[in-house]
Amino acid sequence: MRSCIAHGKPMIDWEELAQSQVVKIQNELPESIRSCAMEVPVFLDWARNGRASRWLGVFEGCSLMAGLPAVPDELPRITLFIDNLAKAANYQRAAYLQEVRTTYLHELGHYLGWDERQIAKLGLA
Repeated sequence: MRSCIAHGKPMIDWEELAQSQVVKIQNELPESIRSCAMEVPVFLDWARNGRASRWLGVFEGCSLMAGLPAVPDELPRITLFIDNLAKAANYQRAAYLQEVRTTYLHELGHYLGWDERQIAKLGLA
């Protein structure tokens, strides 16, 4: 992880930290879920004005249950919003890693075809 020092404190590269956390989570998944997880791209973005300004992450596109997408806009993808995750974690590294884990697994659940109730039942809401 890249970091630099500002005002005597190391600055955290939130994006790189999230990227390495997603890879770690994917490697820890059971093989049957890991292969599915590797099929859906994960984008790291900075939230902007509008609906995403308060979201931690979002799944867009067709879930595995829906089958193959008919048009490119339906291609599955997960986006994690770096600044919102860091803010939700009060800019604390350990809390941030947990937020990334929970949010990524939540959005992966949507890709697998699970609804909010099923995701909450697994503790990922």
